[in-house]
Amino acid sequence: MARMPAPAARPPLWLAAATIASFWGVVFGVVRLVRTFLDDPYGNDFRVFYAAAKVGLSSGWSRIYDPALLRAASSAFPVQDRVYDSAHSYANPPLLAWIVAPFTALPEPAAFVLWTVLGVAAFVFAWAIACPFTGLARITLLLLGLALWSVHESLRFGQPTLLLIALIAVAWQQTKRGRPVVAGALLALAVMLKPQDVILVPVALLISGRISVFAAFMGWAAVLAIAFVLNLGSGGINGYFGATAFVQSNPIHQFDTLAYVFGVGPFTYAAELVLGILAMAVAYFRRSELDVVFALGVLGSVIASPHMHQPDYAVNVLAAWLALRTGPGIAHRFWLLLGIPACQFAALALPLPQLLWQTAWLGILGREAVVARRPSELMPEKP
Repeated sequence: MARMPAPAARPPLWLAAATIASFWGVVFGVVRLVRTFLDDPYGNDFRVFYAAAKVGLSSGWSRIYDPALLRAASSAFPVQDRVYDSAHSYANPPLLAWIVAPFTALPEPAAFVLWTVLGVAAFVFAWAIACPFTGLARITLLLLGLALWSVHESLRFGQPTLLLIALIAVAWQQTKRGRPVVAGALLALAVMLKPQDVILVPVALLISGRISVFAAFMGWAAVLAIAFVLNLGSGGINGYFGATAFVQSNPIHQFDTLAYVFGVGPFTYAAELVLGILAMAVAYFRRSELDVVFALGVLGSVIASPHMHQPDYAVNVLAAWLALRTGPGIAHRFWLLLGIPACQFAALALPLPQLLWQTAWLGILGREAVVARRPSELMPEKP
């Protein structure tokens, strides 16, 4: 008699529940995005990048920081979305405007939808490269990432954060495969696209002894910097620094940083600097673990940045994926799990749980470095 096929193994109840909850979180995000496309396709940050790209194409790239020209390029937008002030102005490096330039062939609403699709594709691509586990657990991490508030906000506002995640994920992969030139080029693109989110990743690689990747990064960054200077000229460079200072003068851009706790001032800047240095110190002690080095570069950048918004914290998803690849202990995994509600509190304009969670996570990564070193230090010396 032929044997009956064995029934397929069922996933653990907790994993099935996590998958279902994450799925409905994604559904909520999709509905929210569709409502954004239909109700307010101009009420986002992408319309600023779009206007800057239009100015660059029509009036020259040296003029992309001119508020008057940005308003003129937005003449077809609703009146309330033609405002360019310290809360809404183009202050990114020109690379972002260059990337958005092809999208200006479409009206802004259609361009925004296409940009959003690109962001989702970049996130899925990063997941395919860097996410650990297999089967349902791996799929759950994808759904969970897409359900996080910071990822929602990155898509809803049209921020390039998910592109950064893809660039850093591929840079990690190429570093692991021994291709420093490619990895350095990708890191340079990421840093020149949005410095505050990933600026310490190449520093972590330098501190960990990966000199070739850091040297390649510096070379490619120099090429991009020269291209910026040639395209902007002295007027455009002055415009960039002026726009950066103008935007940073608005405390709203520091609401999601340690300034929420300590206020805007020297103490906050000092605390952010200290945390960034601590992250790099931990990267040195864990220099043999490439996954952790990249994770600490991302986490250190986020902790140390004086300019952050809710979408920027989406890069922590990649840091968590990389940390999970190292097979952390139960306590560490539990803390990563607590990062989910900590991130979701941002939906209530409460960044404190996120700030506390990531600072404690840095402490956990540091503690693991100390514990890992202790046995070898306690061993007696050979005669």
